[in-house]
Amino acid sequence: NQRETTVVWDRHTGRAIHRAIVWQDRRTAATCARLRDAGHEEMVKARTGLLLDPYFSGTKLAWILDNVEGARDRARTGDLLFGTVDSFLIWKLTGGRVHATDATNAARTLLYDIRKGRWSRTICDLLDIPMEMLPEVRDS
Repeated sequence: NQRETTVVWDRHTGRAIHRAIVWQDRRTAATCARLRDAGHEEMVKARTGLLLDPYFSGTKLAWILDNVEGARDRARTGDLLFGTVDSFLIWKLTGGRVHATDATNAARTLLYDIRKGRWSRTICDLLDIPMEMLPEVRDS
């Protein structure tokens, strides 16, 4: 289901602010290398079970916030939402009433603490991602 593909959209219009970044995209390889060099990989792996790799959604989301004009400010004011393909489709199919995913999809974002069963504030802070833009994690 393209679990790692990253979509950021305007909560008011439902329009994506950038083309989806698919799981194969390696544009954040340098970001991942910097985070590894700074000593963050063990912490990320302990919380998420994942390696610091551009395959996963977290650094792609940070890239969108850093590279789409005004995106980071709009995310901080609550105007933007993030999701993988499943949560974007759920949001669309419910007319914007539900912004949700399940733990299996959340666990592929690099932002989800698999031991605590919730989004990791530590990793979101590391990547400067406002947690308010993340979908609610629900049982499927």
